[in-house]
Amino acid sequence: MLSGWTTHGRLSCPYCNGTTDAFQLKNGRKTSWFDCHRRFLPINHPYRRNRKLFRQKRVVRDTPPPYLTGEQIEQKIDYYGAQETVRCGGNWHVPGNMPDYYGVQHNWHKKSIFWELPYWKDLLLRHNLDVMHIEKNFFENIMNTILNVPGKTKDNQKSRLDLPDICSRPELHIKSNGQVPVPVFRLSSEQKSVLFNWVASAVKFPDGYVSNLSRCVEKGQKFSGMKSHDCHVFMQRLLPFAFAELLPTKVHEALAAIGAFFRDLSTRTLKEDVVEQLHENIPILLCNLEMIFPPSLFDVMEHLAVHLPYEALLRGPVHYGWMYQYERAMKYLKGKAKNLAKVEGSIIAGSLTEETSHFTSYYFAPNVRTRQRAPRRYDDGGVAPTYAVAGVPDIFSQIGRMGGKTKEVWWSSDEDAHSAHTYILLNCEDPFMRYFESLFVSQVQEAIPGISTSEVDKRKDRHFIKWLKSQVEYEDPDYPIWFHELVQGPLAKVTTSPMYFSRGFTFHTYEYGKHRATSNYGICVKGETDFYGILQEIIEVEFPGLLKLKCVIFKCDWFDPVVNRGVRFNKFGVVAVNGGRRYNKFEPFILASQADQVSFLPYPRLRESGISWLAVIKVTPRGRIIGGEEPPLQEEHINEVEEPEQQMEDILLIDPHNHEYEDLPDDTTDDAVEDEFNESDDVSSVEENDDVSE
Repeated sequence: MLSGWTTHGRLSCPYCNGTTDAFQLKNGRKTSWFDCHRRFLPINHPYRRNRKLFRQKRVVRDTPPPYLTGEQIEQKIDYYGAQETVRCGGNWHVPGNMPDYYGVQHNWHKKSIFWELPYWKDLLLRHNLDVMHIEKNFFENIMNTILNVPGKTKDNQKSRLDLPDICSRPELHIKSNGQVPVPVFRLSSEQKSVLFNWVASAVKFPDGYVSNLSRCVEKGQKFSGMKSHDCHVFMQRLLPFAFAELLPTKVHEALAAIGAFFRDLSTRTLKEDVVEQLHENIPILLCNLEMIFPPSLFDVMEHLAVHLPYEALLRGPVHYGWMYQYERAMKYLKGKAKNLAKVEGSIIAGSLTEETSHFTSYYFAPNVRTRQRAPRRYDDGGVAPTYAVAGVPDIFSQIGRMGGKTKEVWWSSDEDAHSAHTYILLNCEDPFMRYFESLFVSQVQEAIPGISTSEVDKRKDRHFIKWLKSQVEYEDPDYPIWFHELVQGPLAKVTTSPMYFSRGFTFHTYEYGKHRATSNYGICVKGETDFYGILQEIIEVEFPGLLKLKCVIFKCDWFDPVVNRGVRFNKFGVVAVNGGRRYNKFEPFILASQADQVSFLPYPRLRESGISWLAVIKVTPRGRIIGGEEPPLQEEHINEVEEPEQQMEDILLIDPHNHEYEDLPDDTTDDAVEDEFNESDDVSSVEENDDVSE
């Protein structure tokens, strides 16, 4: 590490230092952080006294290791005699240059040049743990073990040989004939087939959200070629529900809680109380995994997750502490290295050429398209419509661009035309409209005392337009011209298109996008009750008159919004809609500016059930920074992080549906190589077009 702390061996964790409980597996010959997290629990937590579910016959009374200040760390470095970088250079491993007790009490191999900065020791956070690689390696370890990928699974022969000395799990021990029982976390061949078919055919996200995950399915046996951002999306968006019907409940909940932890930690806006709750939750979540998975799974990457909330409290949102932006910058520079014999000079020459062309492009005529002037893929036009008079409501000045083949068609029915006109009127934020709406409601309530709100809304949908026309005489000078044109109603013909670009979103109609590799037709409208639906039509409505007011609306097919009947929420923050139930009220239209984008993903299941629940994946727009009165949270349930459930009774460790025995593959990895942090320098591990700011 740049700090001077080496990241290998049992002292890999820069926070635990020499107080770590990590140990080396006798047969696996790898360092394991199994059962190193009970010390982070409250002193009276029941997990601390459990002698069976973790390391056998062990009670934990240790307190968490203290977080050292900069002054304390500098004193330790000086005490051990670590040399400065300019003195030892790359020869720190020479015995004469090694600090005292290196590899026994500490892993400081040098004193970084940063300590010469006068403020360095006063910084609360001097180095960030790379959340990107921690999350990626955490995901790969779990997935390879669940899928039993040869050479990469953590459940192998050496792992089973280590079990008798560490855990009280006799049902998982190797039998005399060399075979072993199938563990509870293992997917069967049928379950693997369901999972891979689901990823290959049913998992679809909007444009630019993630790469095509179906390309990562290799012969129905494993995932390969997944970039860091692919693992990021799978971990946070799919893992909380992907194994709900494939694995036993306890295993699914343990995995889902880890995915939810990384999702809640990676939000754009963090609240202090939420991060503190995550800090309390992560030791419990890791302990829940330790009850199920073998000790060989828990390398330093799984352990470092326990320190991530602490860093978030000091640093803030995670996008200030991960490597995505730097990896992409390195890929950008790597693309300029045409001459590998002169890498630095090649990068400089390419940069000078680019800067020169960028500077001279400002002298071209405005009609000449340059790289800077070329519209982006998700360009929405960027210019709001203007009108000859002032005071026109904002709904007629939406920034957006219709795409694809446009058509002029008649309204599909008079009911659609009436409903669209009513919706536009009632959503027109204008004092005149608010006055007439309140006047209509008061007249209805006076005429029918005790009428319910729902009945008032029904009468508003049916009679408001006719009543409003009777109240406003045409060309009445008391009202502006746009108000008269709006009241008279839209043209009988409308313009439709299959695509619409607005606010960083790309919307497709269902008919246009259902056979594509991406899903851009999921709609969410936020309110007191969130509505979820499928985009059926994109319609541009025009009102006759001098101003020619135009407004883009979406016609959607809504799911039932009633909680626990049409919509449900689980404790991991996953929202699901009932795909078989629809909203029974005819209100198909919304303004394009009100629509947020979501994806609807079915649950992977072995057998079809009576209710087809669809998980809702919410998407933030590309190239936009969310602002306004509401905080730009990724998930609306981030404020409801609660303490996870605790498992005290015995856990079933073998597959109840598979009582046969199997042959485990031997660990073919190189035992001598133990780069704990495994931070790849391959800048191609991050795709340029992946969006990491969901």
